[in-house]
Amino acid sequence: MTIRLGFIKALEGYKLRERQLILAIALDTLPATKKVMLRITKLSVLTPFFIALAYFEGWSLLPILLAAGLSYPLLTRPIEILFAQSNLAKAVEQFKSEQT
Repeated sequence: MTIRLGFIKALEGYKLRERQLILAIALDTLPATKKVMLRITKLSVLTPFFIALAYFEGWSLLPILLAAGLSYPLLTRPIEILFAQSNLAKAVEQFKSEQT
């Protein structure tokens, strides 16, 4: 199973917005301990990245912050998908039941 949201087998046949909703449902149904682990993992990935930003000053910081803001989902989405894998089947069923 690859990390990209578009290539997850359980989400084939759904539009992008529907895939995002299903992933959100899967993340919402995570147990509290896994949610904490997810946040710690994301924080541990992002911390060195944002500490490196402390070396820039003045206006040179603006493009770096813009790039950091745009790359945030690129860094965190694969981690979220990895944690949500176990709940995707249940999330798809819940999404289908909400649509009817």
